[in-house]
Amino acid sequence: MSTPETPEENPSAGQEPESTETESQDSSPERLTWMHDTLEWGVKARPGKHGLTMRDINVGIYGDVPEESRDMSRKPRGAFPVPGVPRTDLYTLNHKVELWADNAVDLYEEAIQRRWMAHIDIPWETLGGSIGDTLEPLPEEVELATRQFCTELAQQASIETDVIGQWLHHMNYAYHEVKTFLATELFDSGRHYSAFRQRALANGGRLGLESPGHINRRLLESRAGWTETALYLYVLRGTLTLLLYRYGEAYSHNPAEKQLFRRCMQDKARHMAYGMAHLKYAIDEKGPDYALGLRRLMGGVERDLAAEMKDPVLWEALAIYIAGSVDHMAEGMAEVKNLQRRYMEEYLTRMKWIGVDKTADNLDQGLAVYLGQRESSPA
Repeated sequence: MSTPETPEENPSAGQEPESTETESQDSSPERLTWMHDTLEWGVKARPGKHGLTMRDINVGIYGDVPEESRDMSRKPRGAFPVPGVPRTDLYTLNHKVELWADNAVDLYEEAIQRRWMAHIDIPWETLGGSIGDTLEPLPEEVELATRQFCTELAQQASIETDVIGQWLHHMNYAYHEVKTFLATELFDSGRHYSAFRQRALANGGRLGLESPGHINRRLLESRAGWTETALYLYVLRGTLTLLLYRYGEAYSHNPAEKQLFRRCMQDKARHMAYGMAHLKYAIDEKGPDYALGLRRLMGGVERDLAAEMKDPVLWEALAIYIAGSVDHMAEGMAEVKNLQRRYMEEYLTRMKWIGVDKTADNLDQGLAVYLGQRESSPA
């Protein structure tokens, strides 16, 4: 690092330099040579009906997405490279197939246009009790079940934040559409975590029990690649999370819960859209052998899921939440069994859609038992 010159070392320091119009004209081109350093000049991005979006500015070379990038700098795609800039060795995802989805650019725009704030956009005053004294508070057993339900959803959101965060900096900036979308997903999951904690702690509340955590560990410790992690995050865990949001909205007890689950459901559907598109793209590009490898990879993960689903805490809490009382818990549990069946059906459907030959015949038997559950319920 250079040391500033002192007046003793530089007698002219602090004085206005004498200059002439000629000197100014001569020196300007030398100082502004960087104006000529560009890979492409003359492109013009034109706003569309939604304004100037990321897709609108993907013109010329700035819209060219490489199949592979060995650029280890952090310059924006299309910027002029400067010799001598220190490289980073953080990027391990340098191939398009490892993270790409064509819909990421549009999902980013949707995410920033539909952002919401839990402390303002959720009508917490409709919860009753200590927040809104004019409303009847929920029965204690329903409030306790709701807190447990929200505790587990908050934990799922916190895991999603950590998983995306530990992969994001490994993604090459040549694929900024994916990086910027995943940044919005990271923010969404942080907001979900905060919002579900708010619901659990409102109304004189408390947090409930931690989940068993088998799948959480699988997500956090996945090192095979982002595509493999995405399979866990979106198809295995995301399918369940989205279903839980749907049931939470359908059986909500007040406008606050309905709005909370509805907004989180909208966000989660967007996250799933990226995950499914990326997985299908990767499998289409890499072929049937890669798809077979993913199917085999899921064998151990499915065993962990089967063990986790035997834990009764979430299901009992959800049954009370649905039924509205412990007395009618059997009716709520019938609907919980329908949810579990739908979870397995949608898991198999999504696996087939992305190109993995996962069927009831090769599904872990601990999970296959849920496919036969068909219960009558008030739903």
